Amino acid sequence: MNNLDDDGSDIHATTAETIFKAAGEGNLKQLEDAFAILPSLSKDIPDSRGWTPLMLAARNGHLDVIELLLKNGADPLAMNKNGQTATDVASFWNQNSALNAVRGFLRAKKSPELEFVNYFSHGVVDRQAYKRSDKGHIESVMKSEKSRFVVFGELRLLCAKALPPAKGSRVLYFTWHEMEKVLSLNEEDMERDIIFLGVGDVNKGTLLRETAGTTDDSFAYFAVNFKQVPTQEQFPITHREGEFVGRGYNSGITALQKEESGLVAQARAVLAWHDKYIYCPTCGSKTVMVDSGYKRQCVSSDCPSLNGAHNTCFPRTDPVVIVLVTSKDGNKCLLGRQKRFPPQVYSCLAGFMEPGETIEDAARREVMEEAGVKVGKLEYHSSQPWPFPSNIMIGLIGHAVCDDITVDKVELEDAQWFERAEVAKAVAEGFTRAEGLKVPTPNAIAYQLIKAWLTMTSNL
Repeated sequence: MNNLDDDGSDIHATTAETIFKAAGEGNLKQLEDAFAILPSLSKDIPDSRGWTPLMLAARNGHLDVIELLLKNGADPLAMNKNGQTATDVASFWNQNSALNAVRGFLRAKKSPELEFVNYFSHGVVDRQAYKRSDKGHIESVMKSEKSRFVVFGELRLLCAKALPPAKGSRVLYFTWHEMEKVLSLNEEDMERDIIFLGVGDVNKGTLLRETAGTTDDSFAYFAVNFKQVPTQEQFPITHREGEFVGRGYNSGITALQKEESGLVAQARAVLAWHDKYIYCPTCGSKTVMVDSGYKRQCVSSDCPSLNGAHNTCFPRTDPVVIVLVTSKDGNKCLLGRQKRFPPQVYSCLAGFMEPGETIEDAARREVMEEAGVKVGKLEYHSSQPWPFPSNIMIGLIGHAVCDDITVDKVELEDAQWFERAEVAKAVAEGFTRAEGLKVPTPNAIAYQLIKAWLTMTSNL
């Protein structure tokens, strides 16, 4: 047994062993008693092979145990080190009743849910676009006790240095009282951009789409980017134990709590646009921020951009297609690596869409250009904002027409077909793996596409 809680208590280990034994033998009473002793114990704790209690129950066709485990939160999509889910195990051992039970649970659970949500995609605030042009209202809420500020310095996010026992990074939020002094400085002394993000409550961690909207307890969120990282004298943060994390995606920004990731993605993408589009693309004059940060307006009264709507005035989003391509028989997937990737890491193929191009055509073109593989049918999986600086990743699963590879050495260092078992091992072991294939971390949409393919494939 492995991956038990850090306390290592005898009762914890004994109860975990009991749950595994009872699941395999179909002992419903023993399983119920074990959960009563330690209800907080995860039902998905794997053994040394990555097997969960649900997989053992599915292997032996114990329907009542399967029902209890699923009811208590067992994950039917969890995979063992061979890339097998509970449905794969049931199918292999001809446990059709068990297979139908798990599939029925998945169908019932899936119907009321919305789309898959990637990291950076957790929208927890109402953006209130209809309020952005009301300068009086925005200024009023910004200076209220209900305002909260996300702070950047040269597009580096200000995070807490450490906040145990939470894992990863946490955003430091500041009140107007804490921000007033530095925001009252002249632009010449402290150049910065301030944008309105929306109204909600990040602490609740609930997707806005799952709620009835904002409440009286909601906060108004703003983001500030100082064009130069403030000094301790200008903006004291020592008492908050904060630090500005790196500029790129290999930084603390990809290690945030998921409920904060969407807010930060929104903030960084818009602030990065303001950082670059200082001059009008139409006439070359200076531009100023309007609409609470969601538009830049040319200062020249003669500029054509002042008449009508122009895409040069609004934040840009650059669409990128990213594709997990499966082989003709569906048992392998195509992954490639660029020279900048860490050792052993392979990922899905990706590239920017071009003007006048459909998502499907862009995906097929990119795969053909980079790996020489012709793609037929394409299926949409999900999307992911990627604020480095302002991309939207459009995730697809494609089916190859042929398996021949011709690598474009300019775009890629290498591209290969990988067997299901090898990919499943890489997913299970993560970046701790010493040898063999490594795949991107779970916060990347590429990981989710790979995992989706493993889940869809039932060949053992």
